[in-house]
Amino acid sequence: MFFVVDPDTEVAPQQSAFIWQYLWELRDLAPIGALLPAVVTSACPLLPDETADATLIASLTQVPGGSAWTSFEVDLVSYARRDGSLCHERLEAALRACVEEGERQHDETRWTDQRQVADSNNNRRLSVFVRGWGDLVAMRSEDPGRLETLGAIEALCSHILDVLADASRSLAKDIGYCPALDLAGARVVHHGHEMNARWRRAVLENGLRNRNLLTLSPWDVFPRGRPADFTYMNLLPVVRKAHSVSMRRDVDISSWDARDFRAFHQRVSAILRGMSETPLVARQV
Repeated sequence: MFFVVDPDTEVAPQQSAFIWQYLWELRDLAPIGALLPAVVTSACPLLPDETADATLIASLTQVPGGSAWTSFEVDLVSYARRDGSLCHERLEAALRACVEEGERQHDETRWTDQRQVADSNNNRRLSVFVRGWGDLVAMRSEDPGRLETLGAIEALCSHILDVLADASRSLAKDIGYCPALDLAGARVVHHGHEMNARWRRAVLENGLRNRNLLTLSPWDVFPRGRPADFTYMNLLPVVRKAHSVSMRRDVDISSWDARDFRAFHQRVSAILRGMSETPLVARQV
């Protein structure tokens, strides 16, 4: 069971305190979790955002209802040396393998829900759940409160996105781009020849095989195996780069209280709201 909570909804202070105290006390009960209102963005800038109103149970990733996903987990720690420097060649190979294996799994999975059958055919969704951001910062002995640290983490995340997108683009050239683009393009037909030509050019330049690629969890900005240090919350903006958001938590928050728990979710909520802007390419087309 999951509670979808919006920290910014106006309720009476006493009621709000009761709700967050209740969620805090239930935080470690396995079947119960707190989720936030979220959107799922597209790796392809021609496709619109979607409302996340369902959850992939294994990873607590928030997704559109009836959608079909193939899921993978990539832990940055597995590709890091003792000083926190990354073996980029191994990491990039693992990311490309996720995209290739995801295509095979979409072809071979027998989806039981007809909505998922259609969604798999149209969107080829991947959830490549990249983890270990806080661990990497700790291994490097970097200060999570410095803007330079956040900048380095965001640059790494952008590079990971580029690798995933390049792999998806290669598949699109070999197999065909995401069929959802054809469905979106059908709505352009009525806008005349010039608009159709612009749409075709945009698809050639931006079309990918997969509608979604990268999953991140805001809890992963904290190093695992130690009490969660609030300073690491300065790394939360990296979550904006995700196409889908997981609320899976593997970090010790026993030193927190209900107010800390709420403050964390308020920060994450503000970041998720900022993810819902219309992609620039879609606005231009």
